[in-house]
Amino acid sequence: MSEDNKPTLHHLNNSQSQRILWLLEELNIEYNLIKHERQPANHPTGPFLAPDSLKSVGPYGKAPVLITGKKDGERYIPESLAIATYLIRTFDVEDKFGMRNGDWVRDDVICSVISTGLGRATGFALYMDFGLLKPGDGPLGGRVVGKSAWGVLGDLERELKEGPKGGYFAGEHPGRADILAEFPLSMVKQRNWISMKEEFPVLDAWLERVYARDAFKRGLEKGNGYDLTTFSKVPERR
Repeated sequence: MSEDNKPTLHHLNNSQSQRILWLLEELNIEYNLIKHERQPANHPTGPFLAPDSLKSVGPYGKAPVLITGKKDGERYIPESLAIATYLIRTFDVEDKFGMRNGDWVRDDVICSVISTGLGRATGFALYMDFGLLKPGDGPLGGRVVGKSAWGVLGDLERELKEGPKGGYFAGEHPGRADILAEFPLSMVKQRNWISMKEEFPVLDAWLERVYARDAFKRGLEKGNGYDLTTFSKVPERR
């Protein structure tokens, strides 16, 4: 790859930008990596939030952020989905991710499920961990807790069972949906919101398959921490 199109990833520890590091390693391209550290737990105004160094990169002030190479205008790209789409369309010359000749409609559907249904479920779970929401609060009542709150995992497990053979959403090689699914499913597993191994064994096996990939391991080595339990829980409100 020519030097004038080398992208730069701004990465934050213990965050969703870890999945972009995984993608960059799967693409096997050269890239610049700038690592940022979350503010400490005892920060007086913003514990665990992104530091000023990341906020100064651009208006969104959060990770991941990708800056394209000079050839593509040194463009500022926030958000995992947009970054993953750009990287795959630009650098996946062998179409391993299937966005040219694969079933891109199905890929879009699964990416949408991950961004909406799974994002909503993990968001509610975090609110409860942080004491901002209690079972029975508001019009949603008990729908945000228990197995009923994780119906989206059943949808994703069905996609794995009924989709192309090979162990990934895209088949024998991870696709864009696999990249996007890793972070929220790692949140579910690391924070032990449910027992994925017991409740959704196919998804659990998928996640272990992801963790075993050499590219994922390289991404972890190049990052600066991926402990999603670091955001401490608070005692349940009574």
